[in-house]
Amino acid sequence: MIVKELFPGSAEVQIDPRTSSLQVASHWYPSIPGIRFNYVINATGTPTENSDVDSNELDRYFLRVIRASSDLIITTGKTARSEELRASKLAPMAIITSKPNSLQIPATEQNSDQPVYVCSKVIPEHPFTNSEVSWLETASDDIANIVREVIARTDSSNTVIETGLLAFAALASEDLVNEVCLTVTNKESKESATKASEDFLKANNVIAEQIQLLNAGTTWLFRFRVWQQNL
Repeated sequence: MIVKELFPGSAEVQIDPRTSSLQVASHWYPSIPGIRFNYVINATGTPTENSDVDSNELDRYFLRVIRASSDLIITTGKTARSEELRASKLAPMAIITSKPNSLQIPATEQNSDQPVYVCSKVIPEHPFTNSEVSWLETASDDIANIVREVIARTDSSNTVIETGLLAFAALASEDLVNEVCLTVTNKESKESATKASEDFLKANNVIAEQIQLLNAGTTWLFRFRVWQQNL
C-alpha cells in the first residue's frame, strides 16, 4: 500500500506491513528525548480495553517502527493482560503492576530476546518462565512516580508508553508526555480523522500541536507535540 505524508511534507512510500523493513518508515518516527504515548482509536473515537479491536496491520507496523526508535516500552499489567502482550524483539519492556503473581501472559511465560521488567512493590512469589524477566522493585503507588522510577532505574532516555487512558491522563497531568502518536482507523476523510484526534486530546485534557500526519486509505497516523502545562 502507499503511505502518504500529508503534513508537514508530501512524501509517499510503498509499504507492505507484513514484509517491509522498519527502516522504510523510520524517518517518520525518529528517536526523541523524553516520552511518547502511542494509542489507536476507532471511527467513533470510543476507547476499548484491547487495542487489537481498533488496530490493523498498518497500525501494528508503525507500532514496531516506534518501538524500534525507543529504548524502553512501558505498559501496565491491565493492558498486558487484556492484550495477551508478548515481549518485544525491538526494545526492553517494563510492566507496571500491583499483582505480579497473576501476570501470566506470553511476555512472562515465553522466552524473549529483550529483557522484561515486572515493576511492582510486591515481590513475585515464583520465578517467571521467561528467563529474561526480572523483578524491578518500585516504592510508589502513583503511576507517574512509578514511571519516573522505572525510567531512572533502566536509564531510559526515549521511552514509549503503551497503556490505557487513565494512566495516560495521569502522566499527561504531570507533564511526563512529550509526544502523542495517535492512529485513527476507519475514517474516510482527513477532516473527520482530524476531528477525532482533536476530540481525543480534548477529552484527555491535553494541549498539543500537530507535527505530522500520514495516511493510507482509511487509516490516519498523527504525531502531536504536547505542550507542557505545569512549568
